[in-house]
Amino acid sequence: MKRLLLLFIFFFNAIEPSIAAPAAIESAPMLVLEDILREVADKNPEILAAEKRERAAEERIPQARAFDDPQIGVMQWSIPSNFNLGKADETWYTLSQSFPFFGKRALRGSVAGLERTMAGEEARGVRLKILRESKQAYYDLFFAHKALEIHHTQVELARKFSQIAQEKFAVGAVGQQDILRAQVELLDLSNALVTLEQERETAEARLNTLLNRPSDAPLGLPQPPTIPAVEPSVEMLQREAEEARPENRMHALAIRRGEESIKLARRDLFPDVMAEVAYWDVHDGPNRWMASVKINLPWINKKKYDARIRENEAEQSRAEAAHQAAINETALRVKEVLVRFQSSRRLARLYESGILPLAEQSLEAATIGYQTKKNDFLTLIDAQKNLKELELTYFRSLVDVNKNAAELEELVGRGF
Repeated sequence: MKRLLLLFIFFFNAIEPSIAAPAAIESAPMLVLEDILREVADKNPEILAAEKRERAAEERIPQARAFDDPQIGVMQWSIPSNFNLGKADETWYTLSQSFPFFGKRALRGSVAGLERTMAGEEARGVRLKILRESKQAYYDLFFAHKALEIHHTQVELARKFSQIAQEKFAVGAVGQQDILRAQVELLDLSNALVTLEQERETAEARLNTLLNRPSDAPLGLPQPPTIPAVEPSVEMLQREAEEARPENRMHALAIRRGEESIKLARRDLFPDVMAEVAYWDVHDGPNRWMASVKINLPWINKKKYDARIRENEAEQSRAEAAHQAAINETALRVKEVLVRFQSSRRLARLYESGILPLAEQSLEAATIGYQTKKNDFLTLIDAQKNLKELELTYFRSLVDVNKNAAELEELVGRGF
């Protein structure tokens, strides 16, 4: 039996290097959040697309305010029956221009200007969303690295405990079960390493995607976040978010656009004017000039224009309802996120100032107790596992409080 045990230890020692900390990760450069956000703002395709939509909307303003193109024409009047154009009695040269009724161009420009402002708010909303996602991906990457760091620390502790168990077994102070339990713990840690590495790679791929880099591009080590000290009130945040959130501002602009569109639809009931001048080249007599003014008759198709007015009135009512819904949804989200923010911050502070120091003392006492035969090996392993779980919970809550802060910053449109 003792020979089998020695073989098991030999086998484990052979695979042990596979669970050592990778040297490349330990020596990776520091990854600064501000640098990441700056690069995301410059290179993220979704942000760039939103900015291009805003640029396109801006270019529609002069188009909306412009007159229709003038028209020129040449007409051969009184052509012979053999269609010989050179034998026409007269040649007319015409120039015509349509003029929308007073105020139509200004209203079209106003509608286009509001749509450009809406596109600007949309672009701002996309930018805030992507920056929030980048912050959260950055914190997730930090947690992935921290989980690996905790894992490697636990491996070192397990090795230390295994060595102690072997030394005590050699002098007959403990049974074989302590050695076997220590080796099982190390094997269990080696299995967890695979999952932790995959989680780190996934976190890196998410951040690289936001940076518009290849998903496997190397990244440095994120800086440890801190617990935010800000104490925002829900009323203040809700008020700020109602005014600053891009979705709310877009709906408010949509209401104004609806008002302008209704005015424009009503103005379309007034006729446009077509002015035309012509020079008549009379081939067998004195030349002539011609001038004419024409108007369209929108009253003939009044139902069409009435339907357009009703369409814009309905659109304005929809925008008003959507605006109120967005305000309500914003207030609810602020409330929900703030509760999560405060809960995770309270938990992080509790772990930082009380639970973790006690868990470390507990492990230290269990280690000394095992060496002095005051507690068994199972107590030592439980203390080690307990410290590992508490450390993971602390850093998860630390990441959560910063991710929730990032979500609040997106809602109110400013940093804390």
